[in-house]
Amino acid sequence: MKRIPMLLLLAAPYIFIAACAAKGTIAFLTWILLCVLIYLPNMIYAFILPRMGYGGRQLLFWSLLLKVMNIPVFAMIIFFVLLFNIFVLPMAPFLILFDYTLLLPSSMYGVSGLIACCREGKLSKKGLVINIIMQFTFCLDVFSAVYGYVKARKKQSVL
Repeated sequence: MKRIPMLLLLAAPYIFIAACAAKGTIAFLTWILLCVLIYLPNMIYAFILPRMGYGGRQLLFWSLLLKVMNIPVFAMIIFFVLLFNIFVLPMAPFLILFDYTLLLPSSMYGVSGLIACCREGKLSKKGLVINIIMQFTFCLDVFSAVYGYVKARKKQSVL
């Protein structure tokens, strides 16, 4: 039951892409609904999970999984921009907004997991600050998610 919001978050970008393929105003309405019903609640849920018994390692696992599952979506956006080049320029603000709506929910799981790992003594405060900054930067967020999960996993296996 605790995993349902995260599973919906995994599927959300692909639901939007399917709505875009259907064309018309349905794509915009789908994006608004996804933001209100899936993205925003998941950003809050990421910080509620530690109170429900989720540890830093579990939160970082979900952050990593979400970020890896979003890579094909980002690759499609890059392909789309390269394919249509200058014609995409008017859509740039929407594409940036769309990219950040994908980045933020998974980053919240990362931030929550990093804070939990810092509290558990698996991550230093300096590492916490650096990784939180990386969580909000494209491409670096994936490296931060991998680093955080591997670091949390190594610390747990030693104990």
